[in-house]
Amino acid sequence: MKSDNDLDEVKIRHVIIIYLINCVVLIITAIAIIFNSGGEISGSNMNNLSLLSGILLLAMLSYKLKLSREKIGFLYKDFKNKINIKESIWIVAFFVCLNLGAIRLLTYIIYLISPTFASDFVNNFSLTINSVTDYLICFIISVILSPIVNEIIFRFVLFKRLSKKFNVYVGIIVSSIIFAAFDFSPEIIGALALGIINCILYIKYENILMPMLIYFMSNLFVMLLYIPTTGFKTDKVTLTLNSVSTDAILGTVLFTIGIISFIIFVIKGKVYLKSGFWENKCIDGTNKLYK
Repeated sequence: MKSDNDLDEVKIRHVIIIYLINCVVLIITAIAIIFNSGGEISGSNMNNLSLLSGILLLAMLSYKLKLSREKIGFLYKDFKNKINIKESIWIVAFFVCLNLGAIRLLTYIIYLISPTFASDFVNNFSLTINSVTDYLICFIISVILSPIVNEIIFRFVLFKRLSKKFNVYVGIIVSSIIFAAFDFSPEIIGALALGIINCILYIKYENILMPMLIYFMSNLFVMLLYIPTTGFKTDKVTLTLNSVSTDAILGTVLFTIGIISFIIFVIKGKVYLKSGFWENKCIDGTNKLYK
């Protein structure tokens, strides 16, 4: 991408190595916590491990990208000139509808098949919020670290490398599926949709900050408006046929609104998929394209 040209290339194998280093550090830290806490890792400790993981990944990726104040400043200036606030709000609005609707419908379908599995599925929390401190840590992870780290890994690296080797369609599909697979929870359908949305935005705006913004705004909405209604406490959700049926009705409405808008967005974005995205400017001033 033109505005990303100053950032050093990161290959998929580099990301795998970074993940392995991160896993080793987390395992060692987790073992130390287990020894100090009498053989158990609390929800707050899991939050701290997630925070450590995000910071380590961001630090290693920043080093590999050779980020500097000048490079970040150039990206931001380009981003500020291109950003469309109305479009961004529209995207976040329909994505939230799609995501919340999909969660309710998926939960309902799974409950009809296996109530026990459905209960385990909806209670698969990666983060635990039992206090204000937990909330602040989760806020940093969800709103700041996740958008930056995941967009660099799944859009800047994986999507771009796959598009270069194959084409943008393969890049979008494969990178989005892998992105969603890392989020095995009721939000898996929303994660898949977000992956596709952000790939298209990356192509359209030629700046990684644009998909980061959508990711940031979506998670900010959840943290500011959704989670606080639980009273800063993550309780185990108890499902009943009546509750999932009622949620399914609301989910159908939300999902219908979201999926229709999503399809409209994808159709409008097809023009950018046809042209591919910029790799690097040639000496003569023309551009090479990934197609």
